[in-house]
Amino acid sequence: MQGLSPIGTFFLRAVRSRSRSRFARLAAVAVITTIPVAAFAQEIASPPTGQFLTGPYDPVTGGNFQFVNELVGGSIFYSSGFLGGSTIIGNIEAGHVWGDHEVFNRTGLGIGPAVERQVSAPGVTGQLDFHATMVGHVLAGTGYVAASGTNSGGYSYLGVGMAPHARLWSGAIATSYSTSTSSIGSFDTEPTSTIPVYRQFFQGISGTAADVINSSFGGGDPSSTEPESLAIDALAFQNPNVTFVAAAGNDDTAAVSAPGNVYNGITVGSVGGTNFRTPSDFSSRGAVDFYNPVTKETVTGVRAAVDIAAPGELNVLAAYLGPTGGLVPRTDITQNPSPTNQYFVNQDGTSFASPTVAGGVALMKDAANGLGWMPGTALDSRVIKSVLMATSDRTDGWNNGQATVNGVVRTTQSLDWATGAGALDLETAGLTYVQGNTIDVGGLGGGTIGLQGWDYGSVGVNAFNDYTDYTFSSTLSSPSELQVSLNWFARGAFDNATDTGTRSAFANLDLQVWSIADGVFNSLVAESTSLYNNAEFLRFTLTGAGQYGLRVLSPGMTYDANAATEPVTSETYGLSWNMVVVPEPSAAALAAIGAALAAIMAHRRRS
Repeated sequence: MQGLSPIGTFFLRAVRSRSRSRFARLAAVAVITTIPVAAFAQEIASPPTGQFLTGPYDPVTGGNFQFVNELVGGSIFYSSGFLGGSTIIGNIEAGHVWGDHEVFNRTGLGIGPAVERQVSAPGVTGQLDFHATMVGHVLAGTGYVAASGTNSGGYSYLGVGMAPHARLWSGAIATSYSTSTSSIGSFDTEPTSTIPVYRQFFQGISGTAADVINSSFGGGDPSSTEPESLAIDALAFQNPNVTFVAAAGNDDTAAVSAPGNVYNGITVGSVGGTNFRTPSDFSSRGAVDFYNPVTKETVTGVRAAVDIAAPGELNVLAAYLGPTGGLVPRTDITQNPSPTNQYFVNQDGTSFASPTVAGGVALMKDAANGLGWMPGTALDSRVIKSVLMATSDRTDGWNNGQATVNGVVRTTQSLDWATGAGALDLETAGLTYVQGNTIDVGGLGGGTIGLQGWDYGSVGVNAFNDYTDYTFSSTLSSPSELQVSLNWFARGAFDNATDTGTRSAFANLDLQVWSIADGVFNSLVAESTSLYNNAEFLRFTLTGAGQYGLRVLSPGMTYDANAATEPVTSETYGLSWNMVVVPEPSAAALAAIGAALAAIMAHRRRS
């Protein structure tokens, strides 16, 4: 890891702390290049790397900006009046978000403070922290920038978070922080400091639960079997309308760390580059282990943990410089009281890609809450995750192991190791989610579907039938690009009396695409059949004219701890698809291509 230089350079490099629980922690998964986006936070052309700034950042003298909210398609929600105002976002990491920074100023908006609640367990330091503040900025910064010099104060793109009107709950879990300048931001936890906070956010405080929970930290637990991981999965299973989002980590090609490697959440990798489609070098992507609690066997390096990716490089984020939390060793820059108008620039890391997606989830749920005709199933995390994946953009070098075998497109890997299904595209997600041709097929089975949409369904174990077949109503006459995603939960139980979670069952579901003749699924076209993931995904081009359909099936259970007494007989899932007809070249385009080919051939003849 690189430390902070005297001029304020701020680099965080996935440094592991020695945790007293075996759940090793990272320096809040923030990397010096990490951090995708602070909603309208921006990419900067060429300011000094890592410098923190006083006062409003001048885009004229400071460089060019790319506003991430617009880059990932958030404007489709903002233009319709959905700013996250009906939702609660919980952020759980080492310390608390500092709500007194100017970007959280909501004075005059007629809504409450950005940081509505601070939650921690007994024995937790509960300190304000620089990293949590940056992540909070991405989640719910409102965008206020104070007046300075000739610049008048007001709300600006600089500070706008992904869901700028969401209510933010800040959960702190650190029992202690590193005091070494070589491990800035690292911290220790215990299950007793961590699990109670997740329990309250998932199950609710005074009858109200969070809509989405973000965690931008991580470390260790390659098989996702530590108490914290088991608790998060069990709570997510029992509270399916609370969506858990986590950072993949900043360990380069190493495996994704906990809690990013739990089963029942959305794990986010980072992308950068010119168009934010290139996997960031630092973003963790190694396959994680699969543990079977019935056989007690661990299969190493077989599960794709990353589900989706979002911008994670070159961000401008709110700076908390107070003498608490992870900056304690940096006495040269900490100040008491902390200035309210300073920013860290050029911040990189999956720590910020994760809240970009979490904020996007809040926008989706805000829209579902505000549109009276949206079904309650739209809030289910399996549906949300499937829609985000099915509408994602292909990233550079994307490869989920698909190969054509005997004319059938097949994958047993399901997802790209680094970016999952691809890069976040909230515009397409929003259109599919609220305006798709099909919004939840009636009942828990299949049926006739449009070219874009989603379903909340159920399939019997060891079976498939017409109830899990989905037939596209349109007959294709030209090549079409199809993306389809299937997600379900690992089953488990959470015991409130002991604050412990268990995993009890894991269904093996498969996703298939078939061609249809005379109303019958007669020829398999493609399939995703990963054994150790609880996500299946396909992206390919249907080249032949005709009618097609989707099939969800269950070959059986990978494990079922209660098979002898209460066997699992069916599995609930979220399914989403996005079919785009590949446009045929126009006559003018074909003429131009023909002219170009003719010129090339004439040149070859002359030479």
